[in-house]
Amino acid sequence: MAAAQAPANLDTKKFNVVGTWNFLNINKVVEAPFWNEQLGKDSGGKLTGNIKSITELNLKGTEVLRLLKTGIYDVAHALPIYVDDGAAVFEASDLSGAAASIAQQREILNAWMPEMQKIMRDKFGAQIVGTFAFPQQVFFCRDEISSLADLKGKKVRVQGVSQSDLVKALGGAAVTIPFGEVVPALEKGVVDCGITGTLPGYQAKWPEVVKTVVDVSLGYTAGFVAVNLNSWNKLSKPTQEFMTAEFKKLEEASWASVEKDTKEGIACNTGNGPCSVGPTAKLKLVTPSDADRAAVKKALNDTVLPEWAKRCGAECAAKWTEMVGKKYGLTAKAN
Repeated sequence: MAAAQAPANLDTKKFNVVGTWNFLNINKVVEAPFWNEQLGKDSGGKLTGNIKSITELNLKGTEVLRLLKTGIYDVAHALPIYVDDGAAVFEASDLSGAAASIAQQREILNAWMPEMQKIMRDKFGAQIVGTFAFPQQVFFCRDEISSLADLKGKKVRVQGVSQSDLVKALGGAAVTIPFGEVVPALEKGVVDCGITGTLPGYQAKWPEVVKTVVDVSLGYTAGFVAVNLNSWNKLSKPTQEFMTAEFKKLEEASWASVEKDTKEGIACNTGNGPCSVGPTAKLKLVTPSDADRAAVKKALNDTVLPEWAKRCGAECAAKWTEMVGKKYGLTAKAN
């Protein structure tokens, strides 16, 4: 929508926004341009954004939603792993190994959205206005490995409880380390491997301290955009409608970037294709065998889903199986 076509009856507001990490593509290519340029352009200058990345603000993930709740920020780009109150419900949108494709990850988020919205409203005084995801989650390892069987006994950096369950099921030992501290941990041998997205791993300079990338899909780190309800309710109806359409544009741009960044991430890490964000690294690429894929599936069904079901409770697990799992032949039930 060109500035000239912006509705005449929009409020004037500058949104205070927390974004994701400023060195990652989704922040550079999607979030920052949306808040810094597109929103102002689309609204004829009436609605603008002041976005600061979690990196610049030096916040812990869980602090983001607490600050959103207080109203210090109007909008937050956040991850399910940031939710401490109602964590198991949010975790269900992003169980490690469940989503085999980007389209499936988006479907899962949409199918489970009513349950997440309840918690956002009740516990955080916010509502979700869009979703996004990071590129496909893969293993990066310090040493050369040739299959997932080689993870046995290795210490692996994970970013959430279900990734931890998956790693344990594959015979590894899970270690939780903040994203910004993984490179020195890999360098010093505190961990042997780490899980992150294909392009985020490259952009965070993991190839400088690892030798192998294993292109087996462990899912996609899901994310959501949430708005503080007090801020939202102060907006006029026409402004809310306008912002709802703008958030939809933001969401579409986010999902389009994931697709591109997943593929490009492998090329950037291995040199097996062009890399538009820097010089290519020369990591050994391990393409998963049927045995590797079967191991992830077994870990999902035997460990990840039952362990999550214990955390969320029988009623929650039954709801997830009905709303999400059934479509993909997955059942969540505590052992």
